[in-house]
Amino acid sequence: MKTVIWDYNGTIIDDVHISVKIENQMLEERHLKAGYTLEQYRSLFCYPIIDYYYKIGYTFKEESYEEMAEEFNHLYDMHFHEAGLCLGFLDKIKESTAKGYRNVILSACEDNMLKEQCHALQIDRYFDDILGIDNNWAGSKVEMAKDWMDQADTDPKECIYFGDTTHDLETAHAIGVEKCILIAQGHQSMEILKETGAEVKSSLKEAELI
Repeated sequence: MKTVIWDYNGTIIDDVHISVKIENQMLEERHLKAGYTLEQYRSLFCYPIIDYYYKIGYTFKEESYEEMAEEFNHLYDMHFHEAGLCLGFLDKIKESTAKGYRNVILSACEDNMLKEQCHALQIDRYFDDILGIDNNWAGSKVEMAKDWMDQADTDPKECIYFGDTTHDLETAHAIGVEKCILIAQGHQSMEILKETGAEVKSSLKEAELI
């Protein structure tokens, strides 16, 4: 049985515009340079995420990264109703389930929040596993992915990984998954994704489940 591993933010849920709005609001409140466009955000966003925040002006001398992340998550919850599903997701997940594939979400989202959001979006029924990390600080998915792979009794050669960032490619490689397709409709630009040498598509509609 093949397994399709899905990133969540920017791959399943179309939330990048929410992130840009919140980032600019928080920067303005701190009297830092603000007004970033979607294109600028996509060109600056990176992992580890704390490096991205240093890029846009945070120093974390007067507040910790964790405090800032908690505020971001609070604002994100307030705006979550503005998010929709990424172009092509519903068709692709229905195609995957029709083929009898196992579908799993691996996300840097906090686990309980992730499950609540998937339920609110009415997509939880499509997934065999929904796995998030155990805090709100958008840490690395690699260790969680390795733990899942150890327990999943699945061959990485029989997996397809869909993501929207270079970190998704790193996560795929860390668990031995060679078939990783990056979708340039999320949190990083087409140019940055193509620099990895990975297969890159403009949307899930173009990605093939083989």
